Amino acid sequence: MNAPSSTITAAALSGAAAGVALIILAIAAPEIYLKLQLYPGAEAHLTTLIMAAVGYFKKENVLPLK
Repeated sequence: MNAPSSTITAAALSGAAAGVALIILAIAAPEIYLKLQLYPGAEAHLTTLIMAAVGYFKKENVLPLK
C-alpha cells in the first residue's frame, strides 16, 4: 500500500493538533473556551477550516518518476 500524500498527512496532523489545542484551551482557560462556543459545533468548524487551510497551502512532495 502506498503512503498517503504529504498534503493529506499535513491536513490530518493539523486537524489533530487543533483538536488537542481546543481541549487544552478548555482545561486551561474555560472562560475563553466558552466565548469561542458561539453555537454547537463551532469547534468542529474551526478545526475543519484549519485543516483546509493547511492542506491548501502545503506544497505537495512528488516523487520522481522512474
